[in-house]
Amino acid sequence: MLKMYLKKSAVYAVSLSLIGFMSACGVSGNDGTDSVSGDLNNLVKATVIDDINASTMLQVIHDKIDPNALNAFGYKAIKISYKTVGQDDKPAVASGLLVIPTATAQYQQYRLSQGKQPFSVSMLCNNHGTIFADSEAPSNTEVSNGLPDYTQAVLMTGYAGFAAIYPDYIGFGDSNTTVHPYILKKAAAREAVDMLKASMTYMKNTNVVLNYQLYISGYSEGGYNALAMAEDVEKNFSDKVNLMGVAPMAGPYNVEALADVDLNATQAMAYPAFLADLAYSYTHYYNDVNLSDIAIPSLAQFQLAFSGQYDTVPIHTILGLADPANGDYGFYTHATNELFKDSFISDYQNNQNNIMRQKFAENNLDNWTPRSKMNFIQCVDDDIIPFSESNDIYNKFKANGADVTLTPIPTGILSQQKDATHPFVHVNCVPAAYATAVKWFAEIRNGDI
Repeated sequence: MLKMYLKKSAVYAVSLSLIGFMSACGVSGNDGTDSVSGDLNNLVKATVIDDINASTMLQVIHDKIDPNALNAFGYKAIKISYKTVGQDDKPAVASGLLVIPTATAQYQQYRLSQGKQPFSVSMLCNNHGTIFADSEAPSNTEVSNGLPDYTQAVLMTGYAGFAAIYPDYIGFGDSNTTVHPYILKKAAAREAVDMLKASMTYMKNTNVVLNYQLYISGYSEGGYNALAMAEDVEKNFSDKVNLMGVAPMAGPYNVEALADVDLNATQAMAYPAFLADLAYSYTHYYNDVNLSDIAIPSLAQFQLAFSGQYDTVPIHTILGLADPANGDYGFYTHATNELFKDSFISDYQNNQNNIMRQKFAENNLDNWTPRSKMNFIQCVDDDIIPFSESNDIYNKFKANGADVTLTPIPTGILSQQKDATHPFVHVNCVPAAYATAVKWFAEIRNGDI
């Protein structure tokens, strides 16, 4: 059976020797200020999952990333449980994975011999792409067994020296009995910023030396969440961190415009689970939108499909949109009006006051102007999120004077091309997108841009 994930840890372990020079301290915003005050006391619990020494990490890096690497950081992985507030404004306890680099005494001595400041830690908050199974949440993927499991954390922490912060998102991890607020701006920002606060508190309490530089990344849903987080950080947290760069990748930044394309009655749905999750999330969190008014499957089917037990193809099957026994996995095989009612689709397309159109518009992310450096990265032939999502928001931000970059990735350079088991450019683009983002972060961190 096909298993399709937008967050697959292994695909991030690409050949990224380009980031070897990122292990130095940041060159700006590194004033050592104690910017974690008593009002950031949302840390509930911290559980160490892995604590791995530098020599073990160097072997992992040789095997998975760069056979020529000369040194590595030790690696401490911690599950962070923290207080936040959900999309419905109710208090919640969420979770995520914090991975902290530990420098060896030899590395510290080397820095001093080169006339450099003692090693201090920059932070990178990465927002993962769409997942459906709770087992795929970052804090669940990192399992204590004496070796690191969350490959991206190995890359960002053991090799590059970042304190890497990975929110599970509400609906997964500690909050897995809650409906995940999918592509909802308020929740996306809150869960990530509150995870950042709790992680900073933990690091302060354990004497980790921070330089308070922050980088933000994310792919697909994570690209959306990264941009929502960046807006919140700039408006409400800029006195605590120095936001150095934001790399949103292949996100649905204008939800309304994307729905205009996807809500076409006779159009074959590329990936029905995404649209179904969007409908389930919005109708759950908005009281004036009823699932029964817009969708054909029952509420019980949606509740089972998005219970955190299943991956994509079982979700399609539960919703009546796949028949795996006969080779139908639900990709490009069912029209939109097999998931949504014709009456809803017609009203959405022809009525500017359609209630779902209004809700989608409320969650668009292109109605502000960032102050921080920002790079929109996406494959030009993305078959899930149109490249126009990145192009349009880039043009809008650029016209408003933002320091923004657009980086299109040609499909021809992807290491994995489309085939029967990897049918989507959107998924296959992940390694190249992250390689591009990390290189860009490296240039910022080294003062090259």
